[in-house]
Amino acid sequence: MWNRVDVEIIRDVSLDAIGPFENADAEDGIMLNHAYVDMRGYSLADAEAVVREEADFLRDLEAVEDDEDEVEAILDSLVSDFSELGGFDVGTAGTIYALSAAGAAPITSCNGGLLDGSHSSDVPHVLFSIDPLKFAPILKAAEIADVGLLNNDGHVEIFATTIPHCQTAFKRDPLSASKRDPLFGYDAG
Repeated sequence: MWNRVDVEIIRDVSLDAIGPFENADAEDGIMLNHAYVDMRGYSLADAEAVVREEADFLRDLEAVEDDEDEVEAILDSLVSDFSELGGFDVGTAGTIYALSAAGAAPITSCNGGLLDGSHSSDVPHVLFSIDPLKFAPILKAAEIADVGLLNNDGHVEIFATTIPHCQTAFKRDPLSASKRDPLFGYDAG
């Protein structure tokens, strides 16, 4: 079900190239994102809940992948049901909330149109700003999930080859004892 984009996964971030995000408290959008909403300050509990909700949502989509009408109904329910996922491209909310809980300021996001048509980017990603002193746990989470990180015009961009792959950078899996999740502090698969 999950379309894949051919992008090289690298993690190459210069902390010196991360600048301050002076518009984080904007209320009417910003130049980088006219629909910008200040997503700073969410807790780990908030992020964990959204990551779980999104993982369930993505599993529901995958379960009906051969039934286009059912896929459409599930996507429509995202808009009609109250959900923290509803304001973002499918598959990006968990990453946005987790970055917020890690102290980042998410700026823009896109699922690359890999599920629901053409988008502004061909690659699932979230652009964010972060105090360089708070970056290490995000880098560790990206390494565990094998997603990419790059500097992007004074900010950092996390990206992946598929929609669910980006979400797994911050997904809880308490059954795995092989790796510790640097954001949530428990085992991550």
